Amino acid sequence: MKTPIHTAAILAVAASYLCVQVPSARADEKPADPKAKEEGKKLTAAMIVSDMQKSVALIAKNAKGKISTKSKPASPFWSALKDSSKAIDKMEAGLKTTDASTLQGLDALGVSVHQLAAAWGVLKASHEGVDVAPGLKALSKSYETFLFHFGPSVARKKMGGEVTDAEKATLATARKEVEGIKAQLTVIEGKAKPKSYQQRFVHDILILSKDVEAVKGNDLKSYCTYIYQYNRLKYTVLAYNSLVDDWFPDFSKDWDTVAKTKKEKAEGYGAFSETEVTYYKEYHYAEKTVAKAEEYYEVVACVEVITESEEATLEEYTESYSEESATEASSEEMADVDEDVSIDENDQESFADEADSADTDDDVNDGCADDADDGGDE
Repeated sequence: MKTPIHTAAILAVAASYLCVQVPSARADEKPADPKAKEEGKKLTAAMIVSDMQKSVALIAKNAKGKISTKSKPASPFWSALKDSSKAIDKMEAGLKTTDASTLQGLDALGVSVHQLAAAWGVLKASHEGVDVAPGLKALSKSYETFLFHFGPSVARKKMGGEVTDAEKATLATARKEVEGIKAQLTVIEGKAKPKSYQQRFVHDILILSKDVEAVKGNDLKSYCTYIYQYNRLKYTVLAYNSLVDDWFPDFSKDWDTVAKTKKEKAEGYGAFSETEVTYYKEYHYAEKTVAKAEEYYEVVACVEVITESEEATLEEYTESYSEESATEASSEEMADVDEDVSIDENDQESFADEADSADTDDDVNDGCADDADDGGDE
């Protein structure tokens, strides 16, 4: 029987190193004033998706001609950017039809945004002067904001009621799977080169596994928290799977013992596939708004330098990327991939946690915003 991770629908955030500075606008353009944009205007799901699209375009604009699309080591970066663009397109389509496409796109983006930022975290040492950090920061912020206000754990929380027997059974299956992943990676950890990216990947997933295992109980609050934390683990595992396959083929032989989907692009809805679709049928997320958006606009203001024509052109450029054509091996890039990495064993943050800028002021990080953060939300 396939587990939730095996059946996940995913296409494929690094970074304490993600720069928070926004790029300079051209002389004839001015970045939007965050306060002016927020004044009298509440943030909607469609607005967040639009900012996601511009974030991807900004990344492509600053990477084009500077990070080679023919480079094999850079393939995880470009592949993740392409997957992110396609996932956001699916989210946009879902918002128009209010069907499960939004959930499919969000699920896919969960993996690709992790892979994209982690890939850049490794490659940035060999691409000095390339300024993709602002776009990455904006994409991460918009993704986390959407997830926090319109994600599956939010939908389930809004539905209320008791956790069903089917949901409890899903929890039990997922908990066994997480226990197995943790046990497998504990063995693999000793086979990874000390102070290597392989070891850091294992470390991150073990930390996330502990976070998931810490969620106890079968009540609604615990269930919503588990949805959120389990998906964080799932997305990270699948994102790192791709990086290990592309960069560390020898280590990948050991890594194959971990639940993975490799590069397959199956369709689905995530860890809790059957029930999540039901949540969205009852949750009118396209009509909801986010009231407290000042911090959000401060982070994503950098994307306003992208014009509509540029966005269309850069989207076409990004989605035309061919992984098969990336055959050039760069010794400089591979040297950075293989270089020693500082790993603090006491560090409880994964790559994703380091770049997570979501407004998580709840008592428990269940991936759901407080009602006070939502405009007119009951």
